[in-house]
Amino acid sequence: MRRLTNKLVKIGIYIVALPGLFLFCKEKLTQTDSRQFTLQVTVQDTSFVTRSIFEDSSHTAVPGARVKLMSLHHDLIYEAVTESEGSVWLKNIVPGMYNCTVTKLYTRDTVKKYLPLDQDISLSASMSAIPLEQSGEPIRVTVEPIFSSNVVISEIYYNGAPSPPAYYFHDQFTELYNNSDEIIYLDQYAIGDVAYGYREDDPHMLHCIHLYQFPGQGMDYPLYPGEMIVVAQDAVDHLEYNTRSVDLSAADFEYYNHLSSDIDNHNVPNMVQLHHKYGHDFLYSVFNDAVVLFELTAADTTWTYDSFNHVLVPVERVVDGVEYREITTQYQYKRLPDKIDSGIGGGIPAYKGKSIIRKVFRQTGSKFILMDNNNSSVDFKVSDQPTPAKIDG
Repeated sequence: MRRLTNKLVKIGIYIVALPGLFLFCKEKLTQTDSRQFTLQVTVQDTSFVTRSIFEDSSHTAVPGARVKLMSLHHDLIYEAVTESEGSVWLKNIVPGMYNCTVTKLYTRDTVKKYLPLDQDISLSASMSAIPLEQSGEPIRVTVEPIFSSNVVISEIYYNGAPSPPAYYFHDQFTELYNNSDEIIYLDQYAIGDVAYGYREDDPHMLHCIHLYQFPGQGMDYPLYPGEMIVVAQDAVDHLEYNTRSVDLSAADFEYYNHLSSDIDNHNVPNMVQLHHKYGHDFLYSVFNDAVVLFELTAADTTWTYDSFNHVLVPVERVVDGVEYREITTQYQYKRLPDKIDSGIGGGIPAYKGKSIIRKVFRQTGSKFILMDNNNSSVDFKVSDQPTPAKIDG
């Protein structure tokens, strides 16, 4: 996802809940009930986007922004939408620690009326581990605008197939989708997975465990609007090895580790290995990981590494990124900065044969436009089975 500015998200936030709106409770609350309180939350956009759309140079309030609050302890989820002045009063909040995300989408049709741009623009912000105890002064959340990416990660199957045999993960794949109206050439694109522990300490670089680039000399591998490609860990029919797996023999590309005895389907082009820290193959974690699509430049021929042998890729090379975890409330362990992915997808126990797929935002003719809010908690859903090279419309 592309940011309109290079600034990181600024959030001053102690957020929020609105009773009766998408509230899910699995734990009976008794002692804390009497301490429930009310808080006002105001969402603002200080960039040019909202001011331009409202044709008012002083307008910063963001109406219609969705605020989502997730308790870390009580398994509560609250969602609410800001009103015309960009504010909402949130009542009956149960004290505790919360994660919060805020999103607002200006559709392409709206953007085109007021800005010289022909694409959706999303406003986004997030915060983790917010202590909410009692109501106080109104809280202001500053969202930041982002462009929708031309190419998005539309599906990741990392979960692994159910047994037998046990621990079958060789059928992993990533699907990419051209969400734009332009032909995109994949030759300069690369896929990597990002290590944990550098989100705050090194915000300008992503520390990648693996990094594989698409082959080609610049215009060899076009991806047309509305088309998708599948990159397999191993491009074979995995149903031959696990009857609850998936056939990837028709994948468009495959990871191949020439330093091991990795399977190589000679009918499927290999991704070019730029960095491979460990493992027999480019394996995504079946529990938690962050998969990132990069657009490299001709100058990206010499790489630097950290002391743990992770290759360093500048954040400005990121096209799209998706973070997933088995426990989606564990924001304290996030790997990606908010300007790449402000949420967490997944929520699937390992080896269930499920994938995460990007939701459809709208359909224009025969072409799907996929949701792209820079927030995997919002943009993705769980699919009970992997669907390579298919869009769930």
